[in-house]
Amino acid sequence: MRLRIAMLLPGLGRVQRGAEMAFLELARQWIDTDQAEVTVFASGKELPARVHVERVGCVSREWFERFPPVPCLRTEFEYEELTYCARLWASRRYRPERFDVALHCSYPYVNWFLQRHRCRGYRPLLAYVTQNGDWPCRRMNREYRAFDCDALICTNPEYYDRHQSTYPSMLIPNGVDAVRFTPRDPKIVNERPIVLIASALVPYKYVLEGIRAVAEVPEAFLNIAGDGPLRNEVASLAQQLLPGRHQVLGAVPRDRMPELYRQSDVFLHMSREEPSALVYCEAASAGLSMVVHDGTIPRWTLGDAALYADTSNISHVAAVLKQAIRPEIASALGPRARQRMLEGFTWPMLAQKYIDFFRSLRPVV
Repeated sequence: MRLRIAMLLPGLGRVQRGAEMAFLELARQWIDTDQAEVTVFASGKELPARVHVERVGCVSREWFERFPPVPCLRTEFEYEELTYCARLWASRRYRPERFDVALHCSYPYVNWFLQRHRCRGYRPLLAYVTQNGDWPCRRMNREYRAFDCDALICTNPEYYDRHQSTYPSMLIPNGVDAVRFTPRDPKIVNERPIVLIASALVPYKYVLEGIRAVAEVPEAFLNIAGDGPLRNEVASLAQQLLPGRHQVLGAVPRDRMPELYRQSDVFLHMSREEPSALVYCEAASAGLSMVVHDGTIPRWTLGDAALYADTSNISHVAAVLKQAIRPEIASALGPRARQRMLEGFTWPMLAQKYIDFFRSLRPVV
């Protein structure tokens, strides 16, 4: 019997950030294997075929970038989520009796909405995914005390170790479509090494610091893909430090990302805290030489298939980048990274883990 799964996330079908892409990849797998009926409560139209869509509008987070942080509205993400849940409530389209599982990854408003909505005492299994971190699960003050779920999908082992005794938990990272994200023909060689940063342009991704690091590698060209509040600062600093050897591409459509990886030689990711970066898996599957922060989660994800740097030290990052662009290093790291993805990080195997986990738990009545 197929599971009936609801997916609730404000940006579904409208934006192409990591959490939204991970959810839609899972939906594709479950539908293609006939394991689940999937209903997405989406604010956009770019959705997989054969999913059932309930349209729920929201006000984009970009509109709230200059709004003040206050309790329960500490970031532009929470402002966006509040408008989504208000419209979801007003539409009356979410019917808890229609679902076995309600899958979500945002807090507080979606989680509170799902906790509240029951039909004759029934609610589906509330499954929370740590796509954006585990902070709602572990902070016991302020509004975070009101978090609850019936199933916790931990996207890395740190989160799993931290919460497995508190919630029914399963360790399932993000993955990659290894059929779409493939290496380029090894016979194609760029005139000069191309470094790719694919990231939200927000302070905690340290894209500005990445630009400064590439500036110390004069032979490299930098492509920056992504959007966010720091878009103007990123464009200005790149123009100042990398004149004639950079492109700021903005938000790149999802269907163009595989080719963008194939055009690149090195993937640089400066973020020091990543729940389970989708871009790690995509760059690895594309066979890129990778430079990432030297932390527990990146090492668990990439093992010996990447080079690690202290991304708080720009000169150290630059020195590691110089290693990563060396042909003998890149030719060893790329195949190793792709093989690692094929062995443990493809969406079909990860989607099956979700289904097995859900079936092992009884929905709350």
